[in-house]
Amino acid sequence: MYNKILGGLIGGAAGDAMGAATEARTREQIIQYFGHEVTDFETPPMDTFAAGSKAGQVTDDFSSAYFIARHVVDAGGTIAIKAIKEALIEWSKHSIFFDRFAGPTTRLAIYEFEGKEVDESGKAKLATRQATNGSAMRISPIGLMNPGNLDAAIADAVRVTMLTHDNYLAISGACAVAAAVSRAMMEDADVYNVVRAGLYGAVEGEKIGRDIARDAAGPSVVKRMEVALEIGFGSGTSKEKAIDIADKIGTGLHVSESVPSAFGMFAANGGDAMGTIISCVNAGYDTDTLATIAGAIAGAFCGSESFPDHFLPTLEKVNGFDIKGLARDIENVCLEKQSIS
Repeated sequence: MYNKILGGLIGGAAGDAMGAATEARTREQIIQYFGHEVTDFETPPMDTFAAGSKAGQVTDDFSSAYFIARHVVDAGGTIAIKAIKEALIEWSKHSIFFDRFAGPTTRLAIYEFEGKEVDESGKAKLATRQATNGSAMRISPIGLMNPGNLDAAIADAVRVTMLTHDNYLAISGACAVAAAVSRAMMEDADVYNVVRAGLYGAVEGEKIGRDIARDAAGPSVVKRMEVALEIGFGSGTSKEKAIDIADKIGTGLHVSESVPSAFGMFAANGGDAMGTIISCVNAGYDTDTLATIAGAIAGAFCGSESFPDHFLPTLEKVNGFDIKGLARDIENVCLEKQSIS
């Protein structure tokens, strides 16, 4: 269990850090700038959001996931609203992660938690109807804490998502990721049952979201996942399929692009962790979020040994994270849940 938890954390962090160097470029521009596909940590160019960051430094994607996981663990594994709010507020105080990278939906939600940014009616200026990928990018630890319990992972993902992304599409995307990671934690996991779990999460999340959350403009996460997976499991090389997924589904900020494409990349690479991340990092556009989501799923599926030896020490040193310690604490939460059940 520890190996899979650690793999999920490394995968999410590595995808974020590698994607930070390629974000906002096209596939062709990535090759033109670096002279090759990005397959390791690179120093972000000065014209990217991550300009000034070191190779291996993460952005808002994994950093927010890390703080949420840390606070949930410290709260005994319970998804308490107070703990999630405190996690996001603490995260927002780290300007290296928040000031440059935080998306508008999450930023405004945190301002509301702190009593800021209110309009004349006294209501916060929340952008909850924007179905962005901000919740899906940081939800993977919720799946890690619910190994094999898809419904618990979905329920917890809904609670976390509702705080910042109160719309049914964002909930659908986040539940897809949490459920897939939950299934990837099991010993009998294979690419197909992990993907099926993700589809189940997307469907259930959409149902729940339609009952309790706001409507939102945009395509169905479920239907786009089906298209992305058809491409991912179809014919062609992993690179050919990655290009097709990026062209037909998209790799942008909307949750109906990044989440389905992440699953498509996972399928296109047969679940291979590094192959999945490399496909995402070189796909262009919102590469850090795409690779964070897919990397967390593939990392939990393959385990920590699927990554180069220098990945974990680099990620811990550059970001000041104790990823190994967090993995051990998440394992203890899982074991405690199992003993109670």
